[in-house]
Parts: sequence; structure tokens; C-alpha cells
Amino acid sequence: MKLVKKLGIATASAVIGITGVGASSAAQAVQLFDFQYSFPSYEANGTSISTIGTLITTDLDPVKNNYTITGITGTRTVQGITERIIGLLSPGTYGINDNLLNASPPLLTQNGFAYLVSGSGEDGNGNVNVFYSSFNEGYSEFSSDADYGSFSVIPRPVPEPYTVGGSLVALGFGWWTKRKQAVASQKKPHKGIYL
Repeated sequence: MKLVKKLGIATASAVIGITGVGASSAAQAVQLFDFQYSFPSYEANGTSISTIGTLITTDLDPVKNNYTITGITGTRTVQGITERIIGLLSPGTYGINDNLLNASPPLLTQNGFAYLVSGSGEDGNGNVNVFYSSFNEGYSEFSSDADYGSFSVIPRPVPEPYTVGGSLVALGFGWWTKRKQAVASQKKPHKGIYL
């Protein structure tokens, strides 16, 4: 019984160790950036456009010094109406977006990244494209209403769900081993005299 207990502990430790290795590899494959931007309106009495959310990217490409944006969440507010960001648009689908985030300024390319919102967006269909203009030296949306403004990102740590999952597997295995031992001890025949 002690051998089974030791095997259970050793196996649980191995599961946690393997899961820990997988978690660090998975964490390195994805980066998260909180982003926000605010663009004033061209019109004197117009409403500014502001957006806040999170960009999900690949790891840094050291040759190109940029990340590829693979996902997005957040909200966009225009004319006092807040729209929910539904998802990222594929590269080349709106405003020739390339969905790249540079590691150093300017943070976006001239093609920018594009996403879909729950409202009408800039083109009336819910599409939005955010880009950098080297001519105007500023960031803006692909829209006739938005002027040039600020765009910023802050990297944030990636949660490691695999570590938590590995710990739960190990705990479950430990419980299963103890339960199996308890059931086995109840099935042992009694030593005694049977009449």
C-alpha cells in the first residue's frame, strides 16, 4: 500500500512537472496588450472616437520587430454610443489591413489592423481600420470623420491556465488513488473462523 501511495505521489509530481513545461511554452506563444486610442473629430462640434480593449498577438518576430495581431476584445465609443468589438478582420479585408503591431514606434503600420464592431462602424457595415500615417505623423481610423490622435499599448502578463489544470489533474489523481486504496481495504476478507 505504501508503494502505491509513493507511486501516486511520484506520478502526480510528474504530471505537474510536464504541465508546467507545457504552460511556459504555451505562454510564450501568445502575447497580450491592453490598448487604447482617442481620435478627435474633424468637425469643430463633432464627437471624438475612443476605443479601449485588448490585443492578442503572436510572439515577437525578431527579424521584422513586430507582432501579428490574432485577436481583439473591447469597446469603441463614437457619437456617445458604445459599440462592442466583435472580432478581428482577416488581413487584407478592410483598408488593406495587415494586422501588425510594431515593437517600437510607430506602433502600427500604414495598413493598420481592422476589426468588426456591433454597431455601424466607419463604413456602415461595422468595419473599423486603425492605422499610422507617416505623412501626418499620427494614428487615426479609416474614416472621413476622425482626425489624428493618440494610440498606446501596454503589455500584460499571459495567464497560465495549463498550470492550474495540471494541479487539478494531480489532485484528482491523488484522490482517485486514495479512493482506490480505501475500496481495496474494505474488500479484504476477515481473518476468523467461519462456521
